Amino acid sequence: MAHEGITVTLPLPSRALHAHAKGHWRTKAGPTQAAREMAAHSARQLRPPVPFEAVTVSLCFFWPDNRRRDTLNSVQGIKPYIDGLIDAGLLADDRWQVMSIGRIVSSIDRANPRVDITVTPSSIDV
Repeated sequence: MAHEGITVTLPLPSRALHAHAKGHWRTKAGPTQAAREMAAHSARQLRPPVPFEAVTVSLCFFWPDNRRRDTLNSVQGIKPYIDGLIDAGLLADDRWQVMSIGRIVSSIDRANPRVDITVTPSSIDV
């Protein structure tokens, strides 16, 4: 049986999780753990019976306004969310051999800023 994609909707990542956030590593530890646990909790409610072995992950960021933002910093900020999806059993791993990145898009939703992470089974040729 082929699985369709699963979308996990989460809040936009904390500024503390951005690649250029300054300070001691402990400054990021709390927000990182909270983001990871939130993603795991959300994914446990949606996951298939077994983890997807090979996946394509697509991201859609919904921002509250039209400010200029760095797309790759946004992607880096969701790393704890991806780890949470692994913790929940939705993904087997995030190694390059089993996970590829699909589309990364941004849009505006003033009423409901968020990130939608869509995980779709795929085959990855190495």
